[in-house]
Amino acid sequence: MTIMPKIFFYTTSHEGPPEGAYFQDLIVNLATGFKHLGIEYHASNDYWQIAPGCDRSLLEFSPEISHHDCDIVVLERQYYEENRCLPEDLFTPSRQYKTVYLDCSDGIQTFSWLPEFRQFDFIFKTHYNHRTKYPSNVYPWAFGLSERVIQELKIETPWIEKEKSLLVNFRHRKFSHSLRRFINKSFISPAQDYFTIDKSADDLNLPPKDPYHYLRWSQTGRRHYPNYYQRLTKAQGCACFGGYFLAPWFTDYHPKISYYLAWLISEMGLKTKRIGQWDSWRFWESLAAGCVTFHIDFEKYGFQLPVMPENWRHYIGIDLDNISASIERIKRQPELLEEIALEGRTWAINNYGPQATALRFLKTVSNMKYSDINPILVAMNQEQ
Repeated sequence: MTIMPKIFFYTTSHEGPPEGAYFQDLIVNLATGFKHLGIEYHASNDYWQIAPGCDRSLLEFSPEISHHDCDIVVLERQYYEENRCLPEDLFTPSRQYKTVYLDCSDGIQTFSWLPEFRQFDFIFKTHYNHRTKYPSNVYPWAFGLSERVIQELKIETPWIEKEKSLLVNFRHRKFSHSLRRFINKSFISPAQDYFTIDKSADDLNLPPKDPYHYLRWSQTGRRHYPNYYQRLTKAQGCACFGGYFLAPWFTDYHPKISYYLAWLISEMGLKTKRIGQWDSWRFWESLAAGCVTFHIDFEKYGFQLPVMPENWRHYIGIDLDNISASIERIKRQPELLEEIALEGRTWAINNYGPQATALRFLKTVSNMKYSDINPILVAMNQEQ
C-alpha cells in the first residue's frame, strides 16, 4: 500500500488590503488539488477564506503540526516578499522532507537566484523560457487554472451564440509590456478585418457588490471581475499576449542592465527572439472560457510548460516574423476557430486544473507513479 505524502505550506501571515493583497494563487491551486485527492496538508497560517461569513479557510494553521512533521514543504514568493527570509530550520541537515519553492515572480533574476535558494530540492517557475540559463534546481511551471476561475467559466456558450469579437483588455502600466505594444500595432489593427475589437475593461476601484465576488476580488488583489468572465464567455477570441522582449542571455546576470535594455528595446519598438514574463492568468482564463486564445508561438520563442499546448490546435500562436499569414489563415479557414476553442478548453482543464496540477506536483517531487495514485482516483470516482 502506498503511503501518501503529508504537505506543509508556508503562507503569508495576512492577506492584505485588496490593492496590495498577497495573492498566493499557485498555493491555492495545489491545496485545492490535494483536497480533492484526499492528500493531507497543513499551513503556517490560515489563508483563503472559503466563503463570506465563514470562519474556515482552504489552508489552516494546525499548532500541533510543523514542517518537521511533513514530507514536502512548500512556499511561494509572497512568503519571502513579506518576511525577507526563509523559514527557520527549513534546511536542517537531518531533514527527511523535500523542499519546493514556487516562483511566479516577474523578471529574469528573481529571489530564486539567490545563493540560499540552491538548497531547495525543486524551484517551480512560471514564465520559464528555455533560452534563459536558470540555476540547476529550477523547473518549468505554470499559473494554470484555479477552481475559482473554472467555476466562473463552467457554463460553455455555444459557438454559434458567441460574438465575432476579440477581447483586448491589457493592464497598461508605466513600463507596459513591450510585446503588447508591438502586437497592438502589428496584429490587433489588421485583426479588425475579421474581428470586432472589444477593449472594454473593469475599473479596478469599483469592487463587485455581491459578497462572494467581493471576497474573491479582495483576495486576488482586484483580479476577480464577474463582468470580465461574462465577456470572455461571449467572445470568440481573446488576446493574451504578454511579456518583454529581452536582450541577449548574458545580460540576465546584471539585473539593472537587463532591465534598462528591455526598456530600451520597448521604447524603440524592436523585437527579439527571447521574451520574459509571458505567462498570465488571462491566458488560462481565455482557454477555460472556450475562447480562441491568441499568444505568440510558444515553440518558436522558447516558452516552456510542463505539458506544452499545440499551436493551431489548442491556441493560435503568432509568428511575429509573419503575422499576416495567421490573419489570412483565419479568413481562409474560419471553421478552425471553433475547433481550436473547444480543444483548448479541454486541454487546459485536463492538464492544468487543480487536480491535474497536484498530481503532476506529486509525481515530480515524490517520484510517485500513476499506479500509486490511480487507487485514489478510482475511490474518488466511486464516491461521485
